[in-house]
Amino acid sequence: MDQPPSYQPQFVPMEGKKYMRLEDPHGAPEFQHIVAVGQPQPVVPQPRDHIIWSLCSLVYFNPFCLGLLAVYFSIKSRDRKMVGDLEGARDHGKSARCFNIITLTLVTLGLLFIFITFCMSI
Repeated sequence: MDQPPSYQPQFVPMEGKKYMRLEDPHGAPEFQHIVAVGQPQPVVPQPRDHIIWSLCSLVYFNPFCLGLLAVYFSIKSRDRKMVGDLEGARDHGKSARCFNIITLTLVTLGLLFIFITFCMSI
């Protein structure tokens, strides 16, 4: 199978000098540095929706259906974030966090009350 002359493989001798550096025919500098000048954009943190905490509150604790309210506001926060309303998402996320804190506090106080009552009855 004969190849056209432009595709003939070239053989590099293994003896003698090491590889020679090829020169750029246009004389371009070896390294080009690009500097972008501009104002840095402030980093705005994404609002948190606390969905995992809300689901744990719904499944494990849920006194007075506060875990359900926390899940509701978490989902609303996630929906607002997907639409692009970051301020609305932040407000709903804060509401979900408040309901989760109230749920956790009530459950902790309830378990503490049960533990103290159990210890006193023994």
